[in-house]
Amino acid sequence: MSQAESLKNSYIDWLKKELIFTDVEDGYISISTPFVDNNYDNIELFAKFVSKSQIEVTDFGETLFNLEDNGLKITKRSKNIYRLFENTLNDFGIEYNSNTEALSITTDVRRFPTAKNRLLQAIMRINDLLYLSKENVNATFNDILSSFLIDNEILFSPNVEIVGKNGISSHFDFSIPLPAGKDRLIKTAARPNDVNQAKVFNFDVRETSNTRDSKYVLLLNDSNNAIRDQMKMNALVGLDDNLAEVIGFEKIQNDPSLLVAS
Repeated sequence: MSQAESLKNSYIDWLKKELIFTDVEDGYISISTPFVDNNYDNIELFAKFVSKSQIEVTDFGETLFNLEDNGLKITKRSKNIYRLFENTLNDFGIEYNSNTEALSITTDVRRFPTAKNRLLQAIMRINDLLYLSKENVNATFNDILSSFLIDNEILFSPNVEIVGKNGISSHFDFSIPLPAGKDRLIKTAARPNDVNQAKVFNFDVRETSNTRDSKYVLLLNDSNNAIRDQMKMNALVGLDDNLAEVIGFEKIQNDPSLLVAS
């Protein structure tokens, strides 16, 4: 077995072991994921059948509770942060209960894997609001990148969902058309060393690359911090160099053509 294959198998085994389903009270199933929140605790979701064919997945309000515990209260009084919060809900199709502060999504059983992934990625994006508020940022990294693409006359589509080999839908922040009918699928990370985003990127590339003739990029906001080698390793483990790459926004700013080169 090659070293690359060994790393690939190790990564997949880790993902399977760390995704733990447990029956809990009131008919709920606890789903402990390998992704961590701002307190470095594993993000936990809860699923429950609301009918024979429908299932609800929720965080029971833990995401916003943890943000408030870290000093960030999501409220309409903070217009900018609340706008970014609502944008994330809309991007991922997430429901928000203002009374319980729960984030949830209800879907049919066949689409459960996709719904779980969408809620999980929305939670990780919302957790980034703590970082944005501390940095006094008025726009998300995706807002900045959108403006950059428009200014440089680069065609793109935002918020693209790709159905993978197992029927699971993966979310990419941008799709940029390339020659010969290909496209460049971009996932972004506002924090250049966010290990969660590295893991998600690796999973999504594996899930969709057999059904999509694309090039994949994890684009990191390295304006204030350098990208660590460990970040690249987590994102690219087991992936071909010609298929996926990790790149910093500073490099793209110096040479926008990198996003459209085939």
